[in-house]
Amino acid sequence: MIQPKENWHELFVDPRHYTQRNQPIDPALIKIYDTTLRDGEQMPRVAMSPQQKYVIARELSAIGCHIIDMGFPAVSATEREALQLVLRGKHKGEIREDLEILVMCRATPSDIDTTVETIEELGFDASEVTFLIFTSASNLHCKYKLGSMLMERQGRDSAGLAETGLEFFHQANKEMVSDAILYARSRGITSIEFGTEDASRTPVDQLIDLVRVAVKAGAKRYIFPDTTGSLTPESTKLYCQALTQSFPEIDRASHFHNDFDLATINSITGVLNGFYIISTSVNGIGERAGNTPLHSVLAALKYLYGVEIPNFQYDRLCHIKRVVEEITGIPVSAQEPVVGHNVYSHESGIHTHGVSICRRMYEPIPFEEVGGTARFVYGKHSGSNAVANLLSQHSVLFDCDISRELVLSVVAEIKRIREARIYSEETRDSIRSYYNKLNALGIPEADVIAIASNLLREQEPDDIRDSEPVGTMTMRQVANR
Repeated sequence: MIQPKENWHELFVDPRHYTQRNQPIDPALIKIYDTTLRDGEQMPRVAMSPQQKYVIARELSAIGCHIIDMGFPAVSATEREALQLVLRGKHKGEIREDLEILVMCRATPSDIDTTVETIEELGFDASEVTFLIFTSASNLHCKYKLGSMLMERQGRDSAGLAETGLEFFHQANKEMVSDAILYARSRGITSIEFGTEDASRTPVDQLIDLVRVAVKAGAKRYIFPDTTGSLTPESTKLYCQALTQSFPEIDRASHFHNDFDLATINSITGVLNGFYIISTSVNGIGERAGNTPLHSVLAALKYLYGVEIPNFQYDRLCHIKRVVEEITGIPVSAQEPVVGHNVYSHESGIHTHGVSICRRMYEPIPFEEVGGTARFVYGKHSGSNAVANLLSQHSVLFDCDISRELVLSVVAEIKRIREARIYSEETRDSIRSYYNKLNALGIPEADVIAIASNLLREQEPDDIRDSEPVGTMTMRQVANR
């Protein structure tokens, strides 16, 4: 491995040569707002225990995240326990004192009351958390998801929903949001974030009109969601510029989904246009195609834009990736940027020769800076250089010199063995095993039907239940499938 005499900028054009021509970004302004424990867990087939959520929360604290979203503590005992563990962890010093804890509730007094009461029942004060109070923004959501509730709230008969104009639902939504935030403040809640589901499919002026009401009522931060992952960098810029110009006095966060694999670049576009708080999830887990991956946006900001977040532990990225994989059962792909198993692995002769001279020949990210592992893989594309280096490292095992002929013979045998495996069933079987295990993490339809049948059967009188045909699946059998 050589150390070039020249400076790196003399040997290749650094990507930052172009990106740093943008308006400079103060890295201290950037905050990572992680939603692994809420949106991440909403990924199909993912479920976490309170203890597992606490493990991840500690990892997020250690790596340097600034905000973690704990979701809806009022919906279940396990969610309440997870929040309790995290808040206790802060008090005990196991989680950073400056890590902001966020909970969610809909823009209704009943949700706010339930959430406040839940936190107090856990032995904490509502002032210890940020409340994300949210509603929908797009006409589609406002009329056809919230419509009946908004009409009833205004004393109208929801039977007339179809004939009611869109402007009614927008105005009713604004009134509901204002009332909810003012009510939250009356309950002593001082840290309020406002969110608007499906904001990226809402006309810009209409969205600004809705956010303005929330800010006037007392919201201190706005989170802009791309709920369907439909934004492009161009539309992201348009929305973020307009919102930044309209609300320069409040903090602004982005929350982008990855349906078109654009969440990372859209998040960075948001940063370049005033949205300095970035919602991410570890490994990008989340609904459908997931959320902005923590590792991708951090690495891109650092290595492509020269924005390195102070006190962030980049060398823990591969570690936290593995922790979340093992808890969720969902692995990232081998070629996943930054943290994938193959990202710092090389097999082809041209690449192994190049990185043997200098790893920056082919690696834009130094593996050790993100906690990765460098590997040579031997197979169909191996070259003699990598094999010769390996044999030389273990020369004490051989009773002869490592000749060129031996190296070439070993290379030929490696290729023969790997090519022979092409015709085996191993590859197909491993993929089938992966999907079988993935499907097994969820509960299939047949088991749901069996559960319902068993519950109904348990409600029947004993004489009818005893006559049930042999072979009916028990709930224990369903659970053990």
